[in-house]
Amino acid sequence: MTAPPRSSEKAITLALTLAQAESAIEAFAAGQIDAIVDADGKTYLLRPAQERMRQNEARLQTVLDSMADVVTVVNRGGTVISQNRAANLILGYGPDGLVGLSLFDFIHVEDLPQFFSAFFNVIENFRPQAIVAFRLRLQDGSYRLLEATVNSLRDVSVTCIVLSARDLTRARLAQEEAGRREVALVDAAHAKDQFLAMLSHELRTPLAPVLLGVADLQEDGRFADALPTLAMMRRNLDLQSRLLDELMDYTKIGQHKVRLRAETVNAHETVHLALEVCRGEIAAARIEVVLDLQAAECRVLTDAAKLQQVMWNLIKNAIKFSAPGSSITITSNNATPGQLALEFIDHGIGIEPELLPFLFNAFHQGSHSAPHVNDGLGLGLFIARGLTEAQGGTLSVASKGRGHGSTFVLTLPATDGPFARS
Repeated sequence: MTAPPRSSEKAITLALTLAQAESAIEAFAAGQIDAIVDADGKTYLLRPAQERMRQNEARLQTVLDSMADVVTVVNRGGTVISQNRAANLILGYGPDGLVGLSLFDFIHVEDLPQFFSAFFNVIENFRPQAIVAFRLRLQDGSYRLLEATVNSLRDVSVTCIVLSARDLTRARLAQEEAGRREVALVDAAHAKDQFLAMLSHELRTPLAPVLLGVADLQEDGRFADALPTLAMMRRNLDLQSRLLDELMDYTKIGQHKVRLRAETVNAHETVHLALEVCRGEIAAARIEVVLDLQAAECRVLTDAAKLQQVMWNLIKNAIKFSAPGSSITITSNNATPGQLALEFIDHGIGIEPELLPFLFNAFHQGSHSAPHVNDGLGLGLFIARGLTEAQGGTLSVASKGRGHGSTFVLTLPATDGPFARS
């Protein structure tokens, strides 16, 4: 028998080697090889490494699937490599529905230029990251507005793009709905203010002649026996008139329609005028008023009538929440240069800390444990602060709590201008 040529032996050996290598590669890809032994006899275990790799991939996929954002990985050409579960839920495509397809084909044609700009700026390293909004076509043919953060994903020589996109459609609809609700609330508030202004005007018209009639009867000697009844009627009519005044002031302040007649006023004199207005209530409650007006700069540029209204609101509030026989202290100072601070201090029931933030709200009555607390609409402090701020000042309150009284601080810019002539 003649031996085959040596070249044929080499070819057969090479073919067998290639077949073994191909078989080994297939077995390796299928995870059937547990270890590799090199020429030096060193063993490399593969099965544990493969298992760890699979576990890491599974954990990563679990994390991606738990995200609410649409996470899409595409290659340099825009072909979708993978997507998370949110992509399937939000976009409507089945599992791997877009994998292998070009993402560019699903973006609205009008949004492609801005998307291309963000995409290629990141993939070419011109920018580390980009944010772009675009409309993506869903499986049913409609479009959904997304906002995506574009990042690069580099693995050795392969560069991919990761897009983490948020659904802006619902957010925009929610924003539009919130805007509609805000407009509706503004319209409702305006309608309410208009109604209150009209109500105040309509009720005041018949009230004025009734007040005049009661005053005439009080001065007529023929009705001497009815004076107590007439006095009661007068008190209630005065109260009704004051409530209507509060409603009118409330609507003006709410609509920023307060009209001011600015002049230089001596604030100390205004304190005395406000006390004179409240003299009857002070006497009825047997309240002692202590004045400590030490401010050297007591002139303020303000509307004299509006400032007096603020002060008597604060005084009446102090009387309302003070026990009969207690005292009210009014002080002034220039602790801050260029500022006049007036403090109205009572030793009444005090204010709970949780009520302080709401004390200047409209229709707020504060603590309901004080006598006669419901003889108003709860607008006095709201009006006082509104009128103060309209005159460039501030009004604040402090209290250590129930039983410790309260202090209202009225602050206004001081001026060195001449006093208004009376």
